[in-house]
Amino acid sequence: MAAHPLRLEPLSAIDEARAEWTWLAAASGNPFLTPEWCAAWLDHAATEATPRLFAALRGGETVVIVALVIVPGRYVRKARFLGFGAANELGPICAAEDLELGGEALRLALEATRRDWDVFHGETLPGAGWPGRLGAIPVGSEGSPLVQGQWPSWDDYLATRSHNFRGELRRKERRLLERGLVERDVSEGDELGPALDALFELHRLRWGAAASPFFAGLEGFHRAFAEIAFARGWLRLRLLELDGRVVSVTHGFRFGDGEWSYQFGRDPALDSSSLGLVASAQAIRGAFAQGARAFKLGPGRQPYKLRFATGDPGLQTVGIARSLRGWGSLLAARRRGA
Repeated sequence: MAAHPLRLEPLSAIDEARAEWTWLAAASGNPFLTPEWCAAWLDHAATEATPRLFAALRGGETVVIVALVIVPGRYVRKARFLGFGAANELGPICAAEDLELGGEALRLALEATRRDWDVFHGETLPGAGWPGRLGAIPVGSEGSPLVQGQWPSWDDYLATRSHNFRGELRRKERRLLERGLVERDVSEGDELGPALDALFELHRLRWGAAASPFFAGLEGFHRAFAEIAFARGWLRLRLLELDGRVVSVTHGFRFGDGEWSYQFGRDPALDSSSLGLVASAQAIRGAFAQGARAFKLGPGRQPYKLRFATGDPGLQTVGIARSLRGWGSLLAARRRGA
């Protein structure tokens, strides 16, 4: 018997399908697709963005949610994923094994909104194959390295890394511990605010004028979502302290059986001690000690991530243009590779 065709229904608000949205986000394993992330983004970060939300049903069951926004511009109107810029990974909201179905629902949603936009800019889609699924052109790609597997101990995982890396990591971690480095997880509500203060302070200290506009520039959003994520048990904030002061904060989310590294702040005065490498190792070790089966290191193929990673499914950015100006915008983005 042939499968029922997908039927698209517009949603007036997140709450109209919150239960289904919550279930599908959990099935995706992606915290950036949750209704909590999306609602906080709309409340705190969606400047001039108009949401266009859809449920895709098959046989009466909601199997995909598509959450888009229309962003006006001086020359072009863009369709983008709700939560763009601030999320590590986006796309149609569906079970991880249903990406083909998700692509079909996204095509229907883009067709339903085609009069509202000149160009669709679909960033940070998971894996590969999206140009074919959507009839889109590739705009850019980047890494999405991860540590995935099950090992009896941390030493068993390290045995999969190079001899030089194992020796370097153990030596530098031992030196910092000998100087009095202390690791602490945020576990109480009254610790959250000060830990976030330290994270933003260290991020700005590290990057200065180059601090991320989607992190330092959206501080209100990130603080609001951190409170929600803490209440849900998703938030991971790990602090390293030296001489009574916080010198590193790793910020991530535990969602399902995976942990997502999201943001990182560290004291640049300790760069020579490889504090960043040690902090990353302790975050990965802590995640697996708490039962995670995957640790996503975040977008980008920075060398330190590749030293830890056991795989890299990658991310794709694709685009579709509906007008000459849309084509100009899309080709400009393609030249930038983003």
